[in-house]
Amino acid sequence: MSNKYIVYGRVQGVGFRYFVYELATKLRFNGSVKNLSDGNVEIVIDSGRQEEILKEIKKGNFFSHVEKIVKTETLELSYDDFQILY
Repeated sequence: MSNKYIVYGRVQGVGFRYFVYELATKLRFNGSVKNLSDGNVEIVIDSGRQEEILKEIKKGNFFSHVEKIVKTETLELSYDDFQILY
């Protein structure tokens, strides 16, 4: 079971996807992260302990500014790793 989140704020052009990728890999989460055409970022997390990574994502990296994270849907997907999608 995976959940999809949209991250709003200054999250494109600041290394945010790579920050999320490194964080997810370090914490052993599976899923994906990608830029959206509206300037926001979509993250899919496949884990029951999602609050652990969401707390860190809210902090962002040095250049980003996360305004809010909104859960948009639950998916019946399962991932074997974490990927940056283009």
